[in-house]
Amino acid sequence: MLIRQQRGAKELQMKKTKIAQLFAVTALFSGLANAQNIDFDRLPSLADIKARSAGIEIPAPSASAPQARAQKEWTVMVFINGKNNLSRYVEIDMNEMEQIGSTDKVNIVVEAGKLKYTVPDYPDYPGGWDNYDNPWGGGMPPYMKQAVSADWYGVRRYYVQKDADTATLGSQLLQELPKADMGDWNHLVEYVQWAKANYPAKKYMLVVWNHGDGWKTKSLGRTPSIAKGISYDDETGNGITTVQLGQALAKIGGVDVYASDACLMQMAEVVYELKDHAPVIVGSEETEPGDGWDYTAFLSRMMTSNLAPEAVATAAVEGYSASYSAKGKAVTMSAVRSSEAEPLRLLTDQWVTLAMTQDKAKLREALNETTKFEGVDARDLLHFLNLAGSKLPALQAKGTEISALVSGRMIIRNVPTGDSYKNAGGLAIYLPSYNFDANYSKLTLSKTGNWDEFMQWMTAK
Repeated sequence: MLIRQQRGAKELQMKKTKIAQLFAVTALFSGLANAQNIDFDRLPSLADIKARSAGIEIPAPSASAPQARAQKEWTVMVFINGKNNLSRYVEIDMNEMEQIGSTDKVNIVVEAGKLKYTVPDYPDYPGGWDNYDNPWGGGMPPYMKQAVSADWYGVRRYYVQKDADTATLGSQLLQELPKADMGDWNHLVEYVQWAKANYPAKKYMLVVWNHGDGWKTKSLGRTPSIAKGISYDDETGNGITTVQLGQALAKIGGVDVYASDACLMQMAEVVYELKDHAPVIVGSEETEPGDGWDYTAFLSRMMTSNLAPEAVATAAVEGYSASYSAKGKAVTMSAVRSSEAEPLRLLTDQWVTLAMTQDKAKLREALNETTKFEGVDARDLLHFLNLAGSKLPALQAKGTEISALVSGRMIIRNVPTGDSYKNAGGLAIYLPSYNFDANYSKLTLSKTGNWDEFMQWMTAK
């Protein structure tokens, strides 16, 4: 009995050894070219296997490369800063985008920000009203907190997908960023870099959505006035200046079309700041209604165009104009070639040199009669030159030359609606009635050209 037990134990040990050899040989020859030639009836000993395996280098497993998305013709990047009293329009505009949605040729990518809902100080006031210490020091309506978000708040990124439901968002939620300063130009850069990396395309369009003020200055009360431009974040009290907007476009490597879905941004000063980084620029000389762009009208026209940059810009201008014309609202919107910004600067410098030898009173008359846009001392450039030339014949020839450049070479499409804007030529410029703002001198156009000197001469007492 004892002998039988000893024999059984020995056989069990031999089986264990054989199994260990099989595992070791399998590991040794796994993936090798001659693995199919292993003789399993004459396996090497474990000691031999250990010796033979000492000199073999086994490669580490390689990480699977992330699957790159196919490059499309366009990626449209919309930076929707609703962290202010425009918050309720965020999802309205996104639902307009969803009526068309991304296609096999066009990506539509959105970063959208909204503020947390709080009860208004005066909830019985029609629509609600807040007794709020405005961080912008006046010039904008008091905070209407009921206009911000009762559902979600913070900052989100979406890939816009076609969806006929206009009551809710059906697009793909990609990221949530609970804290992000949408008034910081560095954050705008980060968003565009992220969008370009994740949704590559042959061409890119950037739309910045928010309040806009051209290059206008705002006083924050506690600090000296600073040059502002667009994308005010009322949570942080920050906004992107015109100079910073140019820096942002430079850092992201530029875009093919830049557009402002914001008020008052189609100014010569803004175009000049962006000229090296956006060959086509879309914007409004005047304030925009709260609804801003009709994205269904824009994107439907874009998708049926030849998708050239100027065609895309034209789709934006015509979609906007058609939408408000149907509502009987007077608006402005234009698209320009920024390559003509420097030739325009050279001609206006020549005009300025001549104008400063003329009758200042007549020039002031022309200024006061020129089509004016709300709140930022901006007036239509071509209308001013035409009026100045009619009052001072010495300025007619140079003014006509500038008008020919702007209308014939610089403007891609200009579609103002309403009689009040019949003289809106598509490009505004700084023309203050009383005082020159020293912050204007920070702009590239001011540093390069002579328009600032002309304005200081015009406003000198």
